[in-house]
Amino acid sequence: MYYKRYELQKRYTFYNTAGIIAGAFGGFLAYALVKMDGLGGYAGWRWIFIIEGLLTTLIAAAAKWLIADWPENAKFLDDDERSLLVRRLKDDISYAKMDRLDRKTLKRILGDWKMWTGALMYLGTCTSIYSVSYYLPTVLKELGYTASEAQVQTIPIYAAALVFAFAAAWLSDRLHHRYGFVMLGAAINILGYGILLGQAGGSVKVKYMALYFVVVGLWIGSPVEIVWIASNLGGHYKRAIGSAIQNGMGNMSGFVASNVFITSQSPRYPVGYGVALAMSVVAAAGATVLFVGYKRENAHRDRGGRDYRLEKIRDQDNDFGDDHPGYRYAV
Repeated sequence: MYYKRYELQKRYTFYNTAGIIAGAFGGFLAYALVKMDGLGGYAGWRWIFIIEGLLTTLIAAAAKWLIADWPENAKFLDDDERSLLVRRLKDDISYAKMDRLDRKTLKRILGDWKMWTGALMYLGTCTSIYSVSYYLPTVLKELGYTASEAQVQTIPIYAAALVFAFAAAWLSDRLHHRYGFVMLGAAINILGYGILLGQAGGSVKVKYMALYFVVVGLWIGSPVEIVWIASNLGGHYKRAIGSAIQNGMGNMSGFVASNVFITSQSPRYPVGYGVALAMSVVAAAGATVLFVGYKRENAHRDRGGRDYRLEKIRDQDNDFGDDHPGYRYAV
């Protein structure tokens, strides 16, 4: 990490908005590419896969030289800059060290309930993220748009999400607070699904408004969830393993989303919307458990309740990560 914990959210959200921009620009690009139908003997949908796949491959190949190394090894910094950067990071999380991976540290990592709760929270949110692609075209077609026109109509939805995501990220860093923004995103998301569930035979335009609530809520909460968990995993190895577990659990939600939007239930999708709403509640519950757990643990350490670990640290290398008594969790 190159930034202190409360400098990270707006930067990560800037990176993460590639997903929002892809959602908006991707719809416009697909609309343009499908017009290539017949060119070279290929259907329009084939050109979408060819062009977008080629772009992804080229960018991935260049990433080897574009992605920065650890701060201690960053070649684009001189010695003084590297020393200053390392010192800034040490001032922020000086106690959170876990630079050796062995059976003992792996057991400590995998036995951390907070990491698994955070992964469950992210699983709930990602179920909604994956679900959007299944019902968004259906709602837009109900408005009378063709498949190509529906792609264009997704752009304002993702543009709104971009604005709110940046605003939430900036405020989260400035206020030194994460939990409230996760809950705000979940609440807006749940509101959107509540409208979609209650719209049997109702106005299609109201459903379109609900899409704004769902997508905006998702992109307020999901980037904050990732940074919140990652910044509370102390040490390189714990952060690497914990982040992989969190993202892996999030990607598993694709199995859920792809099986609950049943074609015969279109356009109402009672099972799909219901499951997505329920998983948003799971995400909010997970966030609340984490918040309470972090607050109680910080207070316990303030009272010296974990100081007994200091003797163990003196007797062995300090590889306790965020279990160190001097470490305080971001809330």
